[in-house]
Amino acid sequence: MSSNDDHHALDEAKAEVATAEALESPEVVKAAAVVATSGPRRSPLVTLAWILPGTIWLILFLIAPLVMILLVSVWNRTPTGFDAFAFSVDSYGRLFQTSVFATTLRDTILRAVIVTVLCILIGYPIAYYLARCVKAVKFQIALFIVVLAPFWVAYIVRIVAWNPVLGRQGVINYFLVEILGIVSEPIDALYFSSLAVTIVLIQVYVLFMVTPIFFQLATLDNASIEAARDLGATPAKTFKEVVFPLSLPGVLIGCIFVFVLVMGEFTTVRLIGGGTIQSVGTLVYDYYKLPDLPAAAAGATILVAVMTIGVAVLLRFSKIREVV
Repeated sequence: MSSNDDHHALDEAKAEVATAEALESPEVVKAAAVVATSGPRRSPLVTLAWILPGTIWLILFLIAPLVMILLVSVWNRTPTGFDAFAFSVDSYGRLFQTSVFATTLRDTILRAVIVTVLCILIGYPIAYYLARCVKAVKFQIALFIVVLAPFWVAYIVRIVAWNPVLGRQGVINYFLVEILGIVSEPIDALYFSSLAVTIVLIQVYVLFMVTPIFFQLATLDNASIEAARDLGATPAKTFKEVVFPLSLPGVLIGCIFVFVLVMGEFTTVRLIGGGTIQSVGTLVYDYYKLPDLPAAAAGATILVAVMTIGVAVLLRFSKIREVV
């Protein structure tokens, strides 16, 4: 081998050593990983085209209405509405001049929490049975359609349909008085009561708990469950340590849906409560009819703020990121 060949081979060896040393540098490795995983570069115009429709939708139908409600809440009330160029927080003060709004807000939060918890207790077993106990996909779909069937009926119809069930002359009172003879007079507390409102709200919104839990359970990795069984875990232990923790994202989504919807509920409370039961939504409507638009907007603003705090608490204490 000639001297030139020896020098060429030595240069190649030095180059390989330098390349290997460079790759050991954390900065080089990180840069190489970013390049490898970033994919093809996309034009800024293409990125803008992707995000523009969603951004416009959020601005028009979420941000703009919230900003408008907030502005109206700090405008002065007039006999015909409000003065758009005079700002004050009197509307918030009027809400708390008496204990009505504070008491109603407390009851609304408590009702939302109770309905959410009961929807979990009712919806989780249903979702678990559909997702884990029914093996055939066609039967899963068929049973899920059965669960969905009541929701093909109009929302108002489903609420009013409880009248012949819970009413003074309803089915339950008929059985208690005429058939079983347990009571001598119909029970008025079954209708136009907080109990009746809670029962109907559970029936109306339990599907919003069943659906996310069902899809979360249906996508669980069976290898984790089989591993727990191979290690000697009992079915109860497997459910506690594997199945339930992995299903928590679905439970959390269901809780957010139910809590937010019940907090903003108006129609069910009005129809089933019969004016004897109030929610923040019904109070906002009453202020709107006066008309006291700033007070109505202030009540709506407080309601949105409480919803946001409730969702933040759910996200904080559920530790959803650690579960995922």
